[in-house]
Amino acid sequence: MLSLGEYPHVSLADARKAKDDARLMLNDGKNPSQVRKDEKIEASIQNANTFGLVSQEYIADILKARSDKYVNKIRKSLELDIYPVIEHKNVAEISAADVLYIARSTVSRVRTTGKRGTGEITALNNIKIIGAVMRYAIATLRAENDPTYAVRGSITRPDTEHARPLTKEEQAHFRKGLDNFRGSATVRNALLTMAYTMLRSIEIRRMKWSYVDFESKIINFPISTRSNSQERTTKKNRIHLVPMSDQLYTLLQQQHIESGNKEYVFPAVYSGGNLNPIGGTTLNVALKNMGLKTVTAHDFRATASTILNELDFAEDWIEKQLAHAAQNKVRASYNHAKYMSQRRDMLQQWADIVDGWKE
Repeated sequence: MLSLGEYPHVSLADARKAKDDARLMLNDGKNPSQVRKDEKIEASIQNANTFGLVSQEYIADILKARSDKYVNKIRKSLELDIYPVIEHKNVAEISAADVLYIARSTVSRVRTTGKRGTGEITALNNIKIIGAVMRYAIATLRAENDPTYAVRGSITRPDTEHARPLTKEEQAHFRKGLDNFRGSATVRNALLTMAYTMLRSIEIRRMKWSYVDFESKIINFPISTRSNSQERTTKKNRIHLVPMSDQLYTLLQQQHIESGNKEYVFPAVYSGGNLNPIGGTTLNVALKNMGLKTVTAHDFRATASTILNELDFAEDWIEKQLAHAAQNKVRASYNHAKYMSQRRDMLQQWADIVDGWKE
């Protein structure tokens, strides 16, 4: 006995055709009932191996040690650009054409929605995400090839905009602009600290009061115990010592009045100030609001490096203060305090130069 469906959902003509098909299977020595069961099993396997389900498994299994911020960024890319095309498609059936369509659609979306950039970087990142999920599918025996290899070179990465020194006009505009700054005292002090110290913006943002030693006049950025954590304080996650100039010492004393009862030296101004530092784009936005439309936070490091090299300060002192990695990584882990007296004098002279920009 084999059910062919209920009338009138299944017409008499369709029922007769299904009956004839079942008889043909019997003539071929196949059990129509077993064939139907096998088809259901195959369909369930296909549904369990969709890109959407495999990608969620990849996140849970492979990205479990990554930060929430990183995982959320992956999820956003999946939901915004990737899932609309291949979420319900079996990973074994995803083609290079699918990947190329996603990449080109991403570029188009970014350009038409007025987002920053032209979309190529976002598209390349989406290809990277698809490739990671597909390689996981291959490793778990659910796919045989990674279609992203075929589209390599189809999206051209735009030229990197490297940091550059501020012009004389920009230097004066910055220093004078701080005297008439309309933002919060915390953001103003963060900008000036960035100029005085040659620190990266991430180091400014994540500086904590526990790192500030007023007695020794040193800021000590420690090594984080979690390399993938948002608590990483330096780009390369190394100890970094910053001697305080007289100007920086006075500035941090003033900032202590603003935020000394909080964890971060420069806490978020409007929300989460007790737990979070200022936002990742805060300093660059503040520079643009000051009228420095083409200046970024990183340009201040390039400015310091250029001017101090022109003044014949030792390259080793400058590189050490910029926290650039030494080639010998073992040596680099032990010499964070090297040239300390020279660096202290250099940073004092550098702070004097920065103050001189408004004259």
